[in-house]
Amino acid sequence: MQTEWTPVGGRRVVLYMYAASVLVAGGFGYILGATVFENAVEKGVVATLGPVTFPLTPINLALYGVVSVGAILGVLLGVVAWVAKQDDATPRDRNPQ
Repeated sequence: MQTEWTPVGGRRVVLYMYAASVLVAGGFGYILGATVFENAVEKGVVATLGPVTFPLTPINLALYGVVSVGAILGVLLGVVAWVAKQDDATPRDRNPQ
């Protein structure tokens, strides 16, 4: 029995990779927060991001990872999508006359 493969669009693959990257960043942020939580609480260490100050808890660092990676990759993907829409070049003969 042979299964027939259906093609997957490139945009869908890129979106899946984007979602996976954001989830991995959140997971790493949570692990990092769980690792440094006890030492940070004992020493009173807080993180500052612009005007916002927050304690180094696992949830806060997971949220920070999701927001930062999501925003950076989101902007990059937006720029790539915009450039792709602006591309109106059409193939021409190799020997223009």
